[in-house]
Amino acid sequence: MKINNTLNSYQEQFYKNSNTSFKGLTAKLSKSVYDKEEVFELYKKYASKSHGKIGRLPSKWIYSIPFEKRPETIKEIFINFGKICAGLRDKKNSLTAKIRASIELTKLFQKAGVLKKWQMAKIKYINSGSYGDVYKINMKGESFALKIYEHFMLTGWNIHKNNGNFFEQPLAQYMKGKIPQKNNNWFEFYFGDLENGIMVSKFEKHKEKFTGKPFVTEKIGILISQPEQYNFKNNVNGIIVDNGCVDIMPQAKNKTLRYIYSKAIRNPSLPQKILEETLKWKPSQIYNERLKSVFSILQTLPEENAAKCLNLLLPAADKEVSLYIANNIYFAPFNQRKNIFYSLYKKNDKDIDTALAKKLECMEVMITKDSQYVQALLKRNNNEINQIIGELY
Repeated sequence: MKINNTLNSYQEQFYKNSNTSFKGLTAKLSKSVYDKEEVFELYKKYASKSHGKIGRLPSKWIYSIPFEKRPETIKEIFINFGKICAGLRDKKNSLTAKIRASIELTKLFQKAGVLKKWQMAKIKYINSGSYGDVYKINMKGESFALKIYEHFMLTGWNIHKNNGNFFEQPLAQYMKGKIPQKNNNWFEFYFGDLENGIMVSKFEKHKEKFTGKPFVTEKIGILISQPEQYNFKNNVNGIIVDNGCVDIMPQAKNKTLRYIYSKAIRNPSLPQKILEETLKWKPSQIYNERLKSVFSILQTLPEENAAKCLNLLLPAADKEVSLYIANNIYFAPFNQRKNIFYSLYKKNDKDIDTALAKKLECMEVMITKDSQYVQALLKRNNNEINQIIGELY
């Protein structure tokens, strides 16, 4: 019994001392995808706990640190690493900045026990892009990619683009836990410092060719908006080394939608089967979420499968789902929208009609006041609908 107690106590102490990341911000960013404004708000909320740091130090660094000193040493590395590397933004004195950063990193890692007294951290400039510079850090025979973001605070022209410090690093943290290792063709993210605008990942070498089956990022709600750039410019022998310029899809924040979308990718008839199964349930929050999710992926299905899903979904839709469909009618294939419009119109519900009025531009390529859809809604003699249509046409 005494031995077991000692072992349990040792295990508890081990996990406590092996904590390799700041709590709060890392955990939050691992669960979902956020836009820049959302990340900035989370950054401010968890600033006192996380110091703006996310991710984990590389395992080999951690194992080099004396066991009893790990908690405070890991924290010291996290806090000082970004401050040191931020000095590389001094373009006028780039050579001096590299030498200074190399010396200060070497001292930091020697003090931590990651480097021996005769070993050094060497920094080499690699390339520049629209959003920052990339360096290579060589330590103990290993290479790490260091990205330093030029405009790293949430200001200026950079704010609405899917690039930069407050987008790429949180996205890397999210993807790290969502893509299976066997088909992970994305760079290996280690840690980042949002406060100082730096990111550290594995340096991908040209000789290490990716031979697995690439991950379909749409499964987790990530859409590559410029595939030709990812196939050439952002690709190192099959490994994607830059996660900027991607679009966030609706399923990124919706677990039910991710599930149904992944099924649809495998077999376009599966969403119909999911609907048939769901409609046997009593209405619930999950019931409605499934109905909404099937509707959201209709454009990814062949026309025949989409029509079968709609024939099941429209009669079963309660007001909540009907409102969702009306507000998001653009999710449906274009030639199915007339059927959807009149199915919802027959419900003769003021809120649903108003939602349809706001989405009239989705009904025809060039819609006018004489359109059948406009005339149908005007017959309701609803002041709010009349005002919406009046402003549009």
